Amino acid sequence: MRAVFRVLTSVLFVAIVAQVALAALGSFRAVHDSKSVPLSQKSIESGFNAHAALGYIIVLLMLLMLVVAAAGRLEPMKVKLAGALFVLGIVQAILGMASESVPAIGLLHGINALAIYALAGLLAHKSWTGDRGRPTTAAAATVGA
Repeated sequence: MRAVFRVLTSVLFVAIVAQVALAALGSFRAVHDSKSVPLSQKSIESGFNAHAALGYIIVLLMLLMLVVAAAGRLEPMKVKLAGALFVLGIVQAILGMASESVPAIGLLHGINALAIYALAGLLAHKSWTGDRGRPTTAAAATVGA
């Protein structure tokens, strides 16, 4: 299960980077399109369809990571981080939907995205590196003797 979890952390991190890129694409596409045709809500929303779809896939990935971490009896810290990521993912979806009615909430959507990025990166790093570079208790006792 550790290997599956490790791969999931990497897939999630790459998906999050792609998610940010899709948000930028949607924004710049709207600016570009406004030069040639009148903007409508439908044309703007179509630029963000891929961003929204990937967002839901990311939340499902987060849920899968949490299940794998818990079922695989990984370290409690990894289970907690996977759980925190899933909660942030649910909050992100809610903020995304709410920001359509209250645009200022979009600021929280962006800030939460940064928290998700940081936490996903931390979890991927810890999953791939583990405790390498950190002395074990036995090694530390030998050095101190």
